[in-house]
Amino acid sequence: MKKVLFVCILGFLIYATGVKAEIYHGIDINDVYAKSDWSSKEKIKDIIDDYALLTQYQKELSLCAENSQQFDCADTLADKVMKTFYNHNLESNMISYNNYVKATLSAYGVVYCLNKYATPAGTVCEQENMAKSKEIVLQYINALLLQSKQELAVYGFLKDYK
Repeated sequence: MKKVLFVCILGFLIYATGVKAEIYHGIDINDVYAKSDWSSKEKIKDIIDDYALLTQYQKELSLCAENSQQFDCADTLADKVMKTFYNHNLESNMISYNNYVKATLSAYGVVYCLNKYATPAGTVCEQENMAKSKEIVLQYINALLLQSKQELAVYGFLKDYK
């Protein structure tokens, strides 16, 4: 009986003084850190924070699609996505994005506003152009997010993200 009691007390002491879980967004950081070759727990937290931003940006993308403002929402979201996930050569990436928006507006301007049979030219064609162009730009932003999600998927511990 004394042996059983001693083992129970010893087990409790080992458990009580052992490493406690450090839970971050539902993920046990200590467990992740112990199971692989990480430089620091902060790096794991950075990855989790990026994943949190990714999910936030995906929600914002849905809101942008519903938003009737022209490109303000899309431009703001594209800026956030680029700064978070595509920050290497950020200035060039933003120039490319802005050129893409201009090219999309120009290309769909031809479709909706320059057909000789399109009447009336003006406000209606511009609204159609803006709507289609915004849809295409949001698809581009979605592609940026999906690529980032694919890259983050290599971190299996994110499956426990809450």
